[in-house]
Amino acid sequence: MGFLLDTQATRSNLLSVDTTLAANINATQDYIPVASTANFSTSVVAEIETTNEVVSFDSITTNRLNYSEQFDNGYWSKAALTVSANAGVAPNGTTTADKAIPNSSGGSAGNLGPFVSISSTSNTYSIFAKADGFNFISLIFQSGASNSQGGQFNLATGVVAVTQNATATITDAGNGWYRCSIFSNTAVSSGTLVIQPNDGSTPDTSNNFRCTISGDGTKGVLIWGAQLEAVAAVTGYLPVTSASLSGLTTVTRGVNGTTAASATSGDSIQQLPYALLNVDMPVRLQGLSVSSDGTGAGRLTLCDNNGDTLCDVDIPDNRLFDLDFGGGILFPNGIFISNSNNITAYTLYTSGYNTPNLTAGG
Repeated sequence: MGFLLDTQATRSNLLSVDTTLAANINATQDYIPVASTANFSTSVVAEIETTNEVVSFDSITTNRLNYSEQFDNGYWSKAALTVSANAGVAPNGTTTADKAIPNSSGGSAGNLGPFVSISSTSNTYSIFAKADGFNFISLIFQSGASNSQGGQFNLATGVVAVTQNATATITDAGNGWYRCSIFSNTAVSSGTLVIQPNDGSTPDTSNNFRCTISGDGTKGVLIWGAQLEAVAAVTGYLPVTSASLSGLTTVTRGVNGTTAASATSGDSIQQLPYALLNVDMPVRLQGLSVSSDGTGAGRLTLCDNNGDTLCDVDIPDNRLFDLDFGGGILFPNGIFISNSNNITAYTLYTSGYNTPNLTAGG
């Protein structure tokens, strides 16, 4: 192939990532549970193959808890505290927020939480909380007296009040809700994750960061969306029920001109590579080399950032094709891959632009 000297070649091995949905999804939710997140990247879109919907996402996580919205479940042990299920409107607009209510004999108890095994030295524990009688909540990695890691949060003012052996954050989630989190990089193999609604009394740093409180059986805190993840900062929320779950979070649905749609557990989802990622200027495709992977006839489809197909190439099984587009094909704002069936690799020859996410060559 012969091109002008300012033409650049962008090569990519199409190591697409394939897995399946781990649960049914609807057309509006901003998380997608998947069977495996191995090799997924937030810099690349993914396609749900049964619906042809393309999605982008800001985070990938595993919520290692169970029953992240059902605090009345026996998974969450309670001490001097009761849980009123579905007592309020959650941050997602559903009536699924539970109220945690310390009783009058609470003292330094008045808490709930599961016992968990922790294999990572970096752990972030988070929950959505809203004042409902009590204006404070504490989150604690309880690992023994003064070694516990915790944070106390003021739900009236939206600030972190006190911390111990941990980094704490609080983020406004709207309508009086805050997402509270603590991060610890202290190696702990197991312990209890504690949620303690309280009145703002000072946590006892020698007693597992517990507050001494006087409940009345009415005052409490609304809670929803607990998450434990082996990362150094809180990510998008992923709801779980009877088992921990991995998935794509903070998802934007129906990108590149596709339509958001419901899909079923077990449906395939594939991460597709970008050719040239987010180029804010026209890119002229002057030619390409593409090879099929030997498993059947291949197809490479290139589109613009609106999802409109501008180049569609069919390749016979186990063949390498070189194509020269003469004056070139103009892509207004970057080149995107919308289909890469049975393709093992490609090289794009463009006028002057490249991307740091792929390897450039002459």
